[in-house]
Amino acid sequence: MKITKALTFRASSIGDCLMAKYLLDNVHAEFPEARLGIVIASRGGMIRDLLANAPYIEVIETNRRDIRGLFRLWRHFHGSELVVTQYAGKHGGRFGMASKLAARVLARRGGLVGFKDASRWNTFLYDHLLPVRPDHAVAEHEREALRAAGLSVLVPYPQLRVTAQPAVLERFSLQSGRYIVAHFFAGNAGRSISPQKARELIEHLRARFPETTIVLSGGAADQATTQTMLDGVSNSVTVAGSASLQDMLQLINSSIGVVSVDTGIAHITAQIGRPLVVMRTCLGPNWWFPEQYGARAAQQFTREDLCTPHVSKNYPDCIDKIDMRAVADACKNSFVQRTSVR
Repeated sequence: MKITKALTFRASSIGDCLMAKYLLDNVHAEFPEARLGIVIASRGGMIRDLLANAPYIEVIETNRRDIRGLFRLWRHFHGSELVVTQYAGKHGGRFGMASKLAARVLARRGGLVGFKDASRWNTFLYDHLLPVRPDHAVAEHEREALRAAGLSVLVPYPQLRVTAQPAVLERFSLQSGRYIVAHFFAGNAGRSISPQKARELIEHLRARFPETTIVLSGGAADQATTQTMLDGVSNSVTVAGSASLQDMLQLINSSIGVVSVDTGIAHITAQIGRPLVVMRTCLGPNWWFPEQYGARAAQQFTREDLCTPHVSKNYPDCIDKIDMRAVADACKNSFVQRTSVR
């Protein structure tokens, strides 16, 4: 089957849109002239920034109240040979019915691929309906969608390419290969380590990397917290609130490595291919199965043995009880000092 147009509907998060890119990268590898698009409901500017080095992918931000946007979507992608909707993020959940109906309208007969969820209408909508397997890596769902449509998997793992922009490092007074990026914020405290544990890890990193700059990242709301975490820590800086997502790609790409909680920054690092140590809760382990990014993409730390079942709270035990000394040791063993600029 020749693809001239392919589309996927996604949640407006970094991780989900990186998986969408992986799906479309495989289509692009086989059909480089095809028109490709990702449909999201919000945060279009952030996702366009994330995918700036993939100009062959259009990011379409629209919703059911955006009549003009929906018309443009129909005009550009009606009759798509492949349309894929996202799997539900949580057990018992469902992907939005409005997105499913829009996908059905846009897809040619035989070209709509989706995943089983709690909705009873799926069998009437989809041409190919696939199971969601918690024992499969998340990226494997994208591969299964491609195979269901009769397409090849030509890109073995998700990748994110970065074009070096030395001016970004100059703006933050950083030197390539002379700093570590640390990221402790996952959007909510239920997926993060506490500020006390973050400070503990920073102190261990300072002891193991005495000559290396520690760079803390985060959003604008995290700026004050990162400054407190670094209080009295020599050779350290926060870029929280002052670095765009494209800036962060540059900073990650030129770092000696990244230590992060399980969030978009960690997934970006794995796809760029920089050394990564990731701290995660007991939820969503299939985002870090070897089949996701390759067996050597990241070292993982979790205390999922303390969460059976998971207890939802701020700084849950399965992440906040991780031994920070062991995390710092893993960084010391994984991160290699680089002396030359890329």
